[in-house]
Amino acid sequence: MPAPSTTLKARYNIAPIYPVDPTGPIWLFEHEASTTGGYTWGDGYEIGSGWAGRTLAGPSGWMYSITPTGELRLLHYNGTNWDTVNGAGYAVLGQGWSYTAAAQRPRISVDEDGVIWTLDVAGNLKASFYDVQTNQWLVQNALIDTGLTQYNAIIACSRGVVFARTPAGALWRYYIDFWTSPNLPSWKKPTAAVVATGWTGLKNFSSAGGETIYAVKSNGDLVWYSYNPVTKKLSAAKVIGNGWGGDVDVVAQSNACSRFDFGTAHLSTHHPDKVAVAARLNAVKKN
Repeated sequence: MPAPSTTLKARYNIAPIYPVDPTGPIWLFEHEASTTGGYTWGDGYEIGSGWAGRTLAGPSGWMYSITPTGELRLLHYNGTNWDTVNGAGYAVLGQGWSYTAAAQRPRISVDEDGVIWTLDVAGNLKASFYDVQTNQWLVQNALIDTGLTQYNAIIACSRGVVFARTPAGALWRYYIDFWTSPNLPSWKKPTAAVVATGWTGLKNFSSAGGETIYAVKSNGDLVWYSYNPVTKKLSAAKVIGNGWGGDVDVVAQSNACSRFDFGTAHLSTHHPDKVAVAARLNAVKKN
């Protein structure tokens, strides 16, 4: 596969953004400038209720809900309605996913491929990858890195890319290089070049893919960033919304944008590149 491009592309010309109200309603808003960070929005409407706990958006309408008791559920929104998953409203993928408390919420994120990344308080960065077609985990709790106790938040974006933030507000970038030597993927750690500073006051991190980052400022502004992996530059923050501070979660569909070919992107029914995704996670894991 070619290396990520300097060009950021939008798959549907919009990025679905899902804010979750503290009382349980979940909404969908269409960000129409997901590749440029423009203050341009399409429709917005409520699509569900009863969303207590932690909400995560994956690729192509797949959503994850973690209940207050730690149950991980998989749901799918098709743009109009919620589909049945394994004959029910949702599929239960596991228990013990403790990411609903305030300090734990920023420690879980979903990337462009649908890989769920977690960072525990002991500094262990893990990755899990669920196959929506066969209804099974292809990779579960793969230990990708250790000793990352300096961070208190992660943002998974693009394919195998994870940004990590320190309590002091410094942002660092980790990623899987699966294009330089396709048969030997490697885990790349940051060196001396910090991506950004001053991120202490940001919350509700998410990505629409392609190394975009959405976040909410302390004043309630919704801001957009884009990191270019070729130039290794992070764009300046662009304010794209106001009044988002009261939402418990603000999450973007994780593959609405990309710097890779959309021909291998996750679809609503399956992931055509799932074997390669699982293989590179297994190649770089430590366990």
